Amino acid sequence: MLRETSAGPAVSDELLYTTEDDIGWITFNRPAARNALTFAMYERLAEICAAQTATPSLRALILTGAGEKAFAAGTDIGQFRAFDGPQDAIAYEARLDRVLDTIERCPIPLIAALSGACTGGGAGIAACCDIRPRCASASRSRARWATACRWPTSRGSAR
Repeated sequence: MLRETSAGPAVSDELLYTTEDDIGWITFNRPAARNALTFAMYERLAEICAAQTATPSLRALILTGAGEKAFAAGTDIGQFRAFDGPQDAIAYEARLDRVLDTIERCPIPLIAALSGACTGGGAGIAACCDIRPRCASASRSRARWATACRWPTSRGSAR
């Protein structure tokens, strides 16, 4: 069963979230920008992970980057244009800490299927995941990941 979860108009095309049976797929979908994340993408990622804390319905979440060049290149530098002073930088760091903490606390296994560059905030996201394999192409091995995620795990049942 494949169903897409609405992400809202601002981020729906940039961060794709689908589920197939009991596996969630999150794709950073900005390949032209090496999947650099916008603030809205960070927030949506945190929302998805937090929703699993409230009512875990999935066996695992697999994070991937669109295209072949990058998993995620970190925060899109265009996001910083609105910064007026040091307080904006401090607020950004606090936001990123909150988002990464939410990801890290997700009660189901997170897999960062790394293909291409993984830098900055993208590396931070990957570091919060439970498994970080290097993949030739995460999209091409979707069936293999779905099978692997159905293996019994003590973590999945303990949480």
